Amino acid sequence: MNQFSVRVIYENRKPAKDIGVMIDYGLFGGSEKKRTHSDGWVEFQNYENKSGYIWVNGHKMGNHSLENGKTYSFTI
Repeated sequence: MNQFSVRVIYENRKPAKDIGVMIDYGLFGGSEKKRTHSDGWVEFQNYENKSGYIWVNGHKMGNHSLENGKTYSFTI
């Protein structure tokens, strides 16, 4: 099972808690939505090791490989 993490922080470098993060695996891959924890982190499982688009707070942050152990950080 592959796991990757996304961290969201504010411009003042403080963790962004309760922010929506969505992973879009494409038309036939589906999507998964979660909200950040109080430390700004959220973890996802990537069962098929696919790439996908990361959306943070309704904004598309680009296509990423989403490999096992990867971490992604975004500032809002």
